[in-house]
Amino acid sequence: MAKKLDYGYCKAAPILEWIGNKWALVVLVKIYESGPVRFNELYRSIPSVSEKVLSQVLRQLTTDGIIDRRLVPDVPPHVEYTISDLGKSLLPNIEVLIAWGQTYFDRIMENRRKAEANKEK
Repeated sequence: MAKKLDYGYCKAAPILEWIGNKWALVVLVKIYESGPVRFNELYRSIPSVSEKVLSQVLRQLTTDGIIDRRLVPDVPPHVEYTISDLGKSLLPNIEVLIAWGQTYFDRIMENRRKAEANKEK
């Protein structure tokens, strides 16, 4: 997620970038649902995401402090991702957005169908 918005002007810019990123919230929710998760487990649980994009999203969410990346010194060593305390403070707000989306999904899809039908006329 590249810096796209003016951070001095809009203090909500980071969350708007996450919401605007196709995969960031999906990754966040998957890590929340799975608990500590390895990269390959996460990759297999999200259809259509590429390894490159997943890696970029994980890096950005880690940089921003939303998730934690921990090296587990087992044999062989591996990395696990978990939700950070900062990420946990964000999750109730994400859950509200998800609930809203589920409540109004049918209505939104119907509006899209109507708009598409009007385009074809």
